[in-house]
Amino acid sequence: MDVDDYTQPLESVMRQERLAMYPVPLRLQDRQELFKLWCELNPRALRQIELTALAIDQRGIRVSAKYLIEKQRYEGAVKLVGVPFVDGNGVEHVYGINNTDTPLLARWLLKRHPKLNIKLRNSIYDKENNHHEA
Repeated sequence: MDVDDYTQPLESVMRQERLAMYPVPLRLQDRQELFKLWCELNPRALRQIELTALAIDQRGIRVSAKYLIEKQRYEGAVKLVGVPFVDGNGVEHVYGINNTDTPLLARWLLKRHPKLNIKLRNSIYDKENNHHEA
């Protein structure tokens, strides 16, 4: 333990202990886990995203996960809650849904609404899942 570690306030040390630790850049499974936690912390925002997707689908238009994320980010009525985490160097970050997560959001929506008109593109998440099934 560094000498500097002893100079941190107790609250700071306790907070770092509570935060999950992930390497940066995030691995696929880490991003999936953080997305799941984000969903748990943002049920109202996720519901707005879902209702927007269903409304778009109802009009016969293909749903875009990227559009849903951008719309929520810029026009959403709910304040988004980020998921704090610490990287391997002890640097604190906050995970928030972004365009990298479009495959995760699209698959989340399809799981809830299998007939939703949303196109799934090949994704690194598919390769990860296929690797485990092989």
